[in-house]
Amino acid sequence: MASTKPSLKVGDVFKLGVVKFGNSGDPIMEYEGLIIFLKNTKNGGVKLNTLNEVKITKVFPNYAFAELTKK
Repeated sequence: MASTKPSLKVGDVFKLGVVKFGNSGDPIMEYEGLIIFLKNTKNGGVKLNTLNEVKITKVFPNYAFAELTKK
């Protein structure tokens, strides 16, 4: 049976939108059903439903971490 988990790896870059904010204020995104926590966004101007270019920094079986790419 084929795996249904997304094939994310550290260093992947995507344009994703924030779907909600966590209890500590961290933006939360989703990619193919996987939760992605966006870190280091203090005063980053990240808003709901606005696409942001992010780079995956850590990947776990059920979630991942990302940071905004430098522009």
